[in-house]
Amino acid sequence: MMQQEEIDQLLEKKQAGNCTPEEIAFLESWYVQWNKDLPLGLTAEELHEDLLDIKTMNTILPSETKTKKLKQSLLIAASLFLILSTGLFFYLQTQTIKNGTDQLALHDIDPGSNKATVTLANGRKLNLNSLKGGVMIDKSGLAYADGTDISQINPAPEGTAQQLTLATPKGGQYQITLPDGTRVWLNAASALKFPSSFAGLKERRVELSGEAYFEVTHNAKQPFRVQTATQIAEDLGTSFNINSYSDEASAKTTLISGAMQVQSLKEPPGKKQAAQVLSPGQQASVAASGIINVRTVNTAESLGWKNGDFVFDGENLKSAMRKIARWYDVEIVYEAGEKTSSTLILDGLLSRKSKLSEVLKWIETVGGIRFKIEGRRVTVTE
Repeated sequence: MMQQEEIDQLLEKKQAGNCTPEEIAFLESWYVQWNKDLPLGLTAEELHEDLLDIKTMNTILPSETKTKKLKQSLLIAASLFLILSTGLFFYLQTQTIKNGTDQLALHDIDPGSNKATVTLANGRKLNLNSLKGGVMIDKSGLAYADGTDISQINPAPEGTAQQLTLATPKGGQYQITLPDGTRVWLNAASALKFPSSFAGLKERRVELSGEAYFEVTHNAKQPFRVQTATQIAEDLGTSFNINSYSDEASAKTTLISGAMQVQSLKEPPGKKQAAQVLSPGQQASVAASGIINVRTVNTAESLGWKNGDFVFDGENLKSAMRKIARWYDVEIVYEAGEKTSSTLILDGLLSRKSKLSEVLKWIETVGGIRFKIEGRRVTVTE
């Protein structure tokens, strides 16, 4: 079993600024697990701030408030150290594995970045500046968030707004401020269809494929609704995340603040299902059958991508690899046994600014899985 002094030595090494990227990644994962297993009571925002401290080599020792909470949790500390000992064992093991692991760095792939296109109503497609990161649309047209003009959109008569589409490729992300002031962050391989103006419309309806985080400007007289292939989510004064990728088993809507409701576009066989109203911290999953399941979740996991991180909270390998495939624009091929690929569970946090090899090396620390990079193909082996 790992001794407390061993983790203390790694913390001291971090504070001295001598940690390797792999050691930093291990400490991030350790701190996420610490907050998960000990009732420190950290909010998603507090946890993210602490993890940023780790990245910037600042101290991650608990504050006075956190220390008081920690002292109340000493009775279950032994279980945490068991978890840590397992993680550290696999971490130290990877430091001695040279053959195979080092090959990942030889064929490395950079992380995704700000990349997107806007398709105008006339079919014209504009490639957006990767150095800007965000656009906004108002009565005068489409511009970058810093005010730099992109393209003038002729004002349309009331009620006949042009339909525009913001789309990101694999390995891309972008942000947009809609005509009503609503802010949307678009994840990789996603698209948002929206009107150039909401004036004169009974509702503010947008269409989403992929994943996006919304901070909605509330207007009870003109409801804001997000439609995906399987559901309609309506704002009731809200910030929320929607994951509606076609290769996922269900569309997931996670409420961060305010209130909202989710309605399935398909009625389950023999069952009439009302719209589900969510409270902050709840997630609605809409399956292909139309059934809606609501549960309380760790919102840090849903917000991870928007905050620049991969956050894995009890996530199986295949689910995690789908996220990685979208962000690094790679194809995943499995040569590992189906049982291993489906049952391997990940808990931890990694920066989305990491190179692909760093992410894969971290996953290898769990044990039983190895990776090979060939071009834009990643092969999973045992």
